[in-house]
This record gives sequence, C-alpha cells and structure tokens, in this order.
Amino acid sequence: MTTSDLPAEGQPDVSSDNTEAPFDDVITLSTSTGEDGTVTVTVVGEVDTFTAPVLRSSLDSQLEQSPAELVIDLSGVQFLGSAGLAVLVETQKASRAKDVGLRLIATTRAVTRPLEVTGLIDLFTIADSPAK
Repeated sequence: MTTSDLPAEGQPDVSSDNTEAPFDDVITLSTSTGEDGTVTVTVVGEVDTFTAPVLRSSLDSQLEQSPAELVIDLSGVQFLGSAGLAVLVETQKASRAKDVGLRLIATTRAVTRPLEVTGLIDLFTIADSPAK
C-alpha cells in the first residue's frame, strides 16, 4: 500500500466497490431530557481512542447539571473499545459521587461483549430500552 492508497485527511475511506468502509472515526451524540428530569445521551458510531474524549466531555457536562438520572443509550454503537469502557467507568464513578442514577441501554453484542469480558457489566444497570 502506498500513501496514495490512503484516504485524504478529512475524506471518507471508500472501498473499491464504492461503499464506505467502516474506518470513519465518527461518533454522533444527541441529548434529550424527559419530563421526570432524566437525561438521555444517545451514542451512535464507534467509541474508540479518537471518539471517547467527545463522549466523556458530553457526559461530564450532563452530570454537572445533576439530572435525576443519566441514561446512556449505546444501542447505536458498533464498536466499544477500551477507551470507551474507561469513559463508562469514569462516568459511573462520577454519577455515584453526585448521587445521580446511571443506566446503560445496551442491546448489541458490540457493547455487551466488551462489558462482559472485562467484568465491568456488574458495575452498571443495563436496560434494553429507554423505559424504566
């Protein structure tokens, strides 16, 4: 592979059959607040070394508001790396310190498997839907 085979910076990596390859370091976050004061942060994409700081910043800013409960919806996450696991653990500690309930919505193997393998799954309340 030569450097001309690599995507230009800021350009999507496109495979030879004109479909986007899964190498875009993209994460999409959206936040909503329910009538009961529960804040839900919905995460879509890959949570890795490059995107974890964005997630951490968003979760920290939500915790600063001391919501009734913080829900992290990970159902749209296709990859959860060690940096993402670290963010979840740090958020769990911070939410406990602020006496804010924390719940993860984890419906895919891409999220549940890393939590299970590392033994971290026991630290969290896991749900398969936004409803309590």
